[in-house]
Amino acid sequence: MGNYITFRIARQDFTMRAEPVCGLLPVHQLITLAPHSPESWICGIASLRGREFPVIDLRGKFGIVRGSQGRDPLIVAVEVLSVTGMQRMLGFVADRVSDVLPLRDRDFHNGSVRISGRSRRMLDPDLILTEQDWSNWTMSLVR
Repeated sequence: MGNYITFRIARQDFTMRAEPVCGLLPVHQLITLAPHSPESWICGIASLRGREFPVIDLRGKFGIVRGSQGRDPLIVAVEVLSVTGMQRMLGFVADRVSDVLPLRDRDFHNGSVRISGRSRRMLDPDLILTEQDWSNWTMSLVR
C-alpha cells in the first residue's frame, strides 16, 4: 500500500507514486524557455529550492494527442533515479492535479488503476527521460 497522486494530461487520467513528488509549481511563474533544447517536448527550465531542472511536455514525449490545456496547469516536480543510479529532478506539465490517495496492490491491473470508476494510467517518473535525453538536455545548456 502507498500514496498515489492523480492528475490529468490532455483529457487522460494518470496516477503515480506520491513519494517522488517534490512540489507543484504554477507554470506561468516558474518556467523559462530553453532556446537550445534539442527536443520539442522540453518546455523549458524551472527552479525549486535553488535547483534548476528540465520541464517536460508529456504530450510530446509520449505522443499523447493534444487536448485542451487546463485552466491552471501545474509543473509536477519529481525526484527521479536514473539507470546509472543518479538522483535528478525533473518536472512535467499536468493540466490538473486532483488527489493524493492511498492505494493497495489489488487496485492495480495491467498498468492502470481504477479509482472511483475511472481507469487511470500508471506513470513511472523514473522512465520519463532516458540517459540519452538527459545527455541531450545537458548539452543544450552548454551551447
